[in-house]
Amino acid sequence: MGIYSDLLGTLRSAFKIGGTAGVLLKNAAGHLLVRNTGDSADANVTAAKVSVSGDVIEINSDAAAAGADWKYTLQRPAAGMAGALTITLPPNAGTAGFAVVTDGAGNWTYASVGSTASSDKIDTTSLAFGTASPLALFSTGAADVVFEVEVIIDTAFNGAPSLSIGIAGSTSKYMSATDIDLTAAAGTVFTVHPGLPAAGVEALIATYAAGAASAGAARILVHFATPQ
Repeated sequence: MGIYSDLLGTLRSAFKIGGTAGVLLKNAAGHLLVRNTGDSADANVTAAKVSVSGDVIEINSDAAAAGADWKYTLQRPAAGMAGALTITLPPNAGTAGFAVVTDGAGNWTYASVGSTASSDKIDTTSLAFGTASPLALFSTGAADVVFEVEVIIDTAFNGAPSLSIGIAGSTSKYMSATDIDLTAAAGTVFTVHPGLPAAGVEALIATYAAGAASAGAARILVHFATPQ
């Protein structure tokens, strides 16, 4: 048999449940702590459902804030919600390299992420009237194909400058000096489609001669990809 009482509280800062080996309910500056019987560590709490009235859940709340020991905070968005939301986490650990996706109804799962290896890529490099030559652009991948080269005039050059795009030993491989007029008006675009097969790893360069130019700016855009 037991006793129900109209006890309103305790004057002590802690209240033990379950006898001398039980857990300790403790007050700490207005916070309720659930501690082990010796008050040396936090104790576990089991509940069927936890309702948090605030907007934040802190994991590792007693972190040292040093090294690898930091708090991890889950937080509700401060604005933008239009109704109650339920997020259902994936039912398994997923596959390495997969991404979390949603069905639009709050159910998260894992899905394969498309490879970008064969996507079109564009490298851009700026050229100015005083740029030193050769100007390094970028290096292709082993199976990359350069399928388009553009030179866009941003500010017309004066003097008699020249420019070609290629590699060391073949400086006009992808675009020759006769394909480009750097003295053309701003906004002019010169485009070449080299039509060459993949050549392995290549360090592309721009070979530039100022020709006494004292003004001018352009961009060199190289379009490349790894075909499937």
